[in-house]
Amino acid sequence: MDNDNWLEAEVIACPSCGMKLYAVVHSPFYDCDWLYCDSCPIAVEVNWYDPRFLNRFHEYSSDQIESILNPCECGGRFRFDSPRHCFDCRVEVPAALQKDLLPYTGCEDGRREVTDADRARFEQFESRFLRRHNIWRN
Repeated sequence: MDNDNWLEAEVIACPSCGMKLYAVVHSPFYDCDWLYCDSCPIAVEVNWYDPRFLNRFHEYSSDQIESILNPCECGGRFRFDSPRHCFDCRVEVPAALQKDLLPYTGCEDGRREVTDADRARFEQFESRFLRRHNIWRN
């Protein structure tokens, strides 16, 4: 593995529609995990310091965390090991398994600076496909 690519970042294509996607290992420097819906491209962000865990997130099993999450709006369940789905056609993307899947904007390889349009596109992606609030069952 190339030391400059320790998060194994890569641009991949959806096997169905060909949409360019960016797959990357979730950074260990983030204080959260992303769990993906088993039926669609939506993910939830579980913060390790959420008051629900009393700063003991790592004492909970994957099954325990999955069981206290609200279901996805599509009816699916959020799981640590769910397949990743294309944001456009919703087909499973096996090349992204166990990685975070993001839209490709063209600046991920560092050949050009991030633009305001890139930031806006990413904010739209986050608001549509990443849940951070109201994720827990009562």
